[in-house]
Amino acid sequence: MKINVNSVRGTKDYLPNEMEIRQHIIDIILSTYKSNGFQHIKTPILESIDLLSGGDSGDNQKLMFKTLKRGEKLDLTKSNLCEKDLCEEGLRYDLTVPLARFFSKNREELSFPFKSIQIDESFRAERPQRGRNRQFTQCDIDILGDSTITAEIEILLTTMQAYKKIGFNSITLKINDRRILNSIILFSGFDNSNIIDICISLDKIDKIGIEGVKQELINKDYSIENIDKLLNIISQIQINGINCLSNYGVDNNVIDDLKMVLEIVNNNCYDNFSVIFDISIIRGQGYYTGLVFEAYSNDFDYTSALGGGGRYDNMIEKISGTYVPAVGFSIGLDAITMLMLENKENYLNTKTIALFYDKTDSLSDLFKIKINLINEYNVSVFKYPKNMSATLNKLLKNNFYGYAYLKDCLNGNIDIKKLKNK
Repeated sequence: MKINVNSVRGTKDYLPNEMEIRQHIIDIILSTYKSNGFQHIKTPILESIDLLSGGDSGDNQKLMFKTLKRGEKLDLTKSNLCEKDLCEEGLRYDLTVPLARFFSKNREELSFPFKSIQIDESFRAERPQRGRNRQFTQCDIDILGDSTITAEIEILLTTMQAYKKIGFNSITLKINDRRILNSIILFSGFDNSNIIDICISLDKIDKIGIEGVKQELINKDYSIENIDKLLNIISQIQINGINCLSNYGVDNNVIDDLKMVLEIVNNNCYDNFSVIFDISIIRGQGYYTGLVFEAYSNDFDYTSALGGGGRYDNMIEKISGTYVPAVGFSIGLDAITMLMLENKENYLNTKTIALFYDKTDSLSDLFKIKINLINEYNVSVFKYPKNMSATLNKLLKNNFYGYAYLKDCLNGNIDIKKLKNK
């Protein structure tokens, strides 16, 4: 029987040229994070259902891939089976909840505040679309143990550096604060217990629009009067900005913190890079407690965020019983790689070359020359092809820099021919 060789829906294979770009971006992000004092860790892709279900992660929690129990634990002969009979673990849907568990377990071994790096895979059973897959790579930094806006400022400036070094010419970081949203939701007449649910709906404004969000809130049986008041306040804030926030019950300390972050980050970032206040930035996860942010670029035809994050001060306490403030940001590798490939600009300074030989050449000479060339290049040996033109085109497509012939190199005058687009 012939087996379908397509990758599972929502996942993809990465060809060598794509992996070159991905690894190039990862290397830049990792070195930038490390240069700012963050430390690299790794957590398992499998976590307990109890942990993954207890993180206030909004719709992400609903998109969890759950795994079946194994061996004797999986008893399908029982009657009235429920989910707990079948599943006890799941694939992580982000890196934040696993980080909270990791810190709770290993706190005594870590510096404090702890500044972490995670660059790894996450999984969500969502509808695949351009720039979004069910298996995707997140590039996270987090600061655990600092309750001041120093942590937000450091996170945002580090992130700006990473985007700049990757090759972006323009980045706008849009920020909001969950405490602002909480205040205007309460000011509109809703109960405190409704806040997370309403934020999950508000987070869909960019996808379904104000009218779509209004209808969703109506469908949830909230008061139309309260809904209209809330959406009108949001519209007024979009027009009038920060200076009108105090009219809707927002604490002045929250407003002052927001202004301070905007001032310091804008004074220390690059030309055409900026951070702005935007009341429409919600972040659907329920665990956010303070500032939230998303990154957008005008360099490409792509309107979705290229990363995001925020402050989540209560998550670790829910797991360990000990209060530890936390804030983080995740850069989306998959969307960035897609844009770089679509742009077809050479973002790599690759030094990989092909060394061609034929059947009359000495293998001893071949590997002697290869070892010498490795001092300066990445070298792959190829037997002289029947169709050199087609081979060179494939090498160019796979990010080779150039090529050389063994016979030319034996003369002591190494001639590297650079590959060029036609």
